[in-house]
Amino acid sequence: MAETEATLPTTGGEEMIDDGEEAETKEILAMKQRVAEMEMEAKKLRELQAAAEAGQQDVDTPMDSEEDKAAADGRSIYVDYASTPEDIQAHFQACGTINRVTIICDKFTGHPKGYAYVEFAEPEHIDAALTMDNSLLHGRLIKTATKPYPFSKTAIIHPEPYVAPPLPLQQGKGLMPFLQKTLTTPEKQTMLRELFGRHSTKRITPGSIVGVALEHAPFQFTGVVLSIRRRGVDTSMILRNVIQRTGVEMQFFVNSPHVKSIKVIQKPPKGRMKRAKLFYLRYSPEKMSALAGMKKGSMA
Repeated sequence: MAETEATLPTTGGEEMIDDGEEAETKEILAMKQRVAEMEMEAKKLRELQAAAEAGQQDVDTPMDSEEDKAAADGRSIYVDYASTPEDIQAHFQACGTINRVTIICDKFTGHPKGYAYVEFAEPEHIDAALTMDNSLLHGRLIKTATKPYPFSKTAIIHPEPYVAPPLPLQQGKGLMPFLQKTLTTPEKQTMLRELFGRHSTKRITPGSIVGVALEHAPFQFTGVVLSIRRRGVDTSMILRNVIQRTGVEMQFFVNSPHVKSIKVIQKPPKGRMKRAKLFYLRYSPEKMSALAGMKKGSMA
């Protein structure tokens, strides 16, 4: 009986220790399971990232050539992202014509990374955009700097299909009419036909007051037509105006990509002038003022 009574407390103590060890073992197993799940998620994320990087490296055909990339780099600036692309375009629209606004986003989450690129139509517009450094946009200061445009390496643009010229053209027949039709855009062809055609009722004549819209500075120029040089795709005209008591003349080539539009503001008195070249207006300011003073107009 004594031995039995002595062993009873020992047996109860061993059972309490076994329960504690079992609870600790369950907690350790649960922690190991959670760690294994986290390692599996991290492994999947690394596999996805490696597959995306491998896909970018496997693409052989770039989106644009090196010359196109260099040209776009010269027309792009880097700005801090502060709002939507429409707000950024409206903020920099006064600097010049904008081709596109690109906001860089994270490829996994889709959230913006905090900056955007603004590509202008001409490199000259960047100087005006850089002057807007530390300007306010929606109550925040934005930074502007020149940066190369981030072309995507995964985009593939197939070249346009080649169409062989007709057989008579290959033999040299009708070469000049073909060049006059293909070298100019449809808009320029309409402008040449209507405003500079010899038999057009809307043609521009010397002595007319004409306004020209340009892609670059001064963006708009209005003056009296001194002469017209009709040479097909090289057709041009000379406009003269007096700005701050200084005579200013500009020659515009109709087929130039920088010329956006040409508008006739006023016809010459009596429909036409007696001379085809009005260079004498350079030495007769009073006659120049008389032509310009008949009607003061500007481009709409």
